[in-house]
Amino acid sequence: MSETLKIAHIPSLTWNRLGVNETLVEGDLALTGDVDTRFETLPDGVTSRTLSPEEAKAFLAEHAPKEAPEAVVAGKVPIYHPQTFGTGLGADFDAYLAQGVKEVTLLETADNLTLTEPIRWDIECREGNHVAGSELIHVGRNSSLTLILCVHSDEKASGVFGNSTKVILEDGATLTLAKVQMLGSGFTDFEDTGAALKDNAHLDVIQLSLGGKASYLGCQSELNGKGSTMEAHTGYIAGRDQTVDVNYNTIQRGQKTDCQMHFDGVLDHNGQKTFRGTIDFRKGAKGSTGDEQENVLLLSEDPLNRTLPIILCEEEDVEGRHGASIGRLEDDMLFYLATRGISERQAQEIMVRARLSAITRLIPDETLQIDIRDFIEDAFRKKTLS
Repeated sequence: MSETLKIAHIPSLTWNRLGVNETLVEGDLALTGDVDTRFETLPDGVTSRTLSPEEAKAFLAEHAPKEAPEAVVAGKVPIYHPQTFGTGLGADFDAYLAQGVKEVTLLETADNLTLTEPIRWDIECREGNHVAGSELIHVGRNSSLTLILCVHSDEKASGVFGNSTKVILEDGATLTLAKVQMLGSGFTDFEDTGAALKDNAHLDVIQLSLGGKASYLGCQSELNGKGSTMEAHTGYIAGRDQTVDVNYNTIQRGQKTDCQMHFDGVLDHNGQKTFRGTIDFRKGAKGSTGDEQENVLLLSEDPLNRTLPIILCEEEDVEGRHGASIGRLEDDMLFYLATRGISERQAQEIMVRARLSAITRLIPDETLQIDIRDFIEDAFRKKTLS
């Protein structure tokens, strides 16, 4: 059954010549089941249980900071449908995901808990799967947690995978959330994240989108508490016949909040990428800072790259920066490497590895790091990349 999704809205309308204020996704997207994201073993102080979608909504209403929908954002009328808990892909994606999600996995930590080892769970997708998953992460006061979510399949598998992760960080809590996608060449992947941070909470988001035919990545972080901070490191590949769509919004409401967002991508052949990155200073965010940087490496003449960095501001005492670097390997560099016996293809491989390895090394799992490097090597071997 064909359907249309309207997702990844920016917070308010901007120049629309590029057609990137939102994304339309069409096709056979029907979700017929949910995935199993239960954990076999968990350390002391961490619990996992399943909730119905109704129970998950009640949990968010009880524990998440209360937010009234804005009628105006930075002097403009919002274009999105308000969510009770904001995410990067938006309200329409929430409604779409409800087709397949019958249970939500709740992962909670006690207060004052410091875990030195990451918790990892893997999702194996199979040929023809149209499945969805949903997680709710609640980190207690002054606790720290590292979670690694990896979804993968056979290299030529096709299907649809949709996932939503909603995060509540209590006062002083820290979460490192790593998401890695290594799906087969025919998969459509939706990865949505929403987070609400209280006083002095910190969120690290590490995200790699490497496989699939089309990938849609959304993340919205609400820095509600005073001194709350968010840092993102996101990498992607859009090679032959691949599409990547990224929408990251950081909404800064509390005083002296800070966000740092870094995006590194590789485009080749007819690959397409759309990037939206918004730093949104709301009224009351005095003394807050934000920075977003995107670096895109083009390996050929054919890719389509669209970049929309945005800073919105309703407060005077704030500092926001953004920048983008988009280009090919310079001739001088290629000549220098050629004099040392390194071909253009080898130079491309070196640069791609360097671009994505910097993000890969942030994931505290050596086995997964090796799998990621192997996946990138296979992309060159199969000529998905030059």
